[in-house]
Amino acid sequence: MKKEEGLTLIELVTVLAILSVIVLIVIPSSNFFDTTMSNVRLTLIAHEVVSDLRYIQQKSIFEGEILYFKSKLDNTGYYINRYDDNKNVRTKNLPKGIKISKKDGGKVEIYFNQMGTPIGACTITLKNDKGSEIYISVAVVTGRIMISGKNY
Repeated sequence: MKKEEGLTLIELVTVLAILSVIVLIVIPSSNFFDTTMSNVRLTLIAHEVVSDLRYIQQKSIFEGEILYFKSKLDNTGYYINRYDDNKNVRTKNLPKGIKISKKDGGKVEIYFNQMGTPIGACTITLKNDKGSEIYISVAVVTGRIMISGKNY
C-alpha cells in the first residue's frame, strides 16, 4: 500500500473556501475600509485646496489679479473671490464630514500680493469625521505651500 503525503486539490479548495467565509464575516464589521476611504478622501481634498491656493498665487504674480481664499462661516467649504470687487470666482463645498479651519481655530482668509507673498499666511487644518487631520502650511515670507500631517 502506497503512503500518501500532502493535500489533495479538494482539501485545499475546501480550506480556502472556509477561510474566505471567515474573512468576509470579520472584515466588514471593522471600521478599516470606512476609515481608509475617509482618509483617502481627506488627502484628495487637501491636494485640491493646495491646487487652488497655488492658482491664486500664480494669478497674482503673472496677471496682477489679486484673488483671495476665504473659508465659509460654517467651515464646510471655501470661496475664491476677487480682492478688488469681491466678485466670486469659485465656491467649493467640501464633502460631508470634512471641515476646514485655521490650526488655532477660526476662519481662513489668505491672499497673495503681486510678488507671491501671502497676506494672512497660516496653517490650514482639514479634519474629517474620523478624527484624522491634514495640515496645509502657507509660509509667511516665501509663500511656499506644503501639506503635512500624520495621515498624509
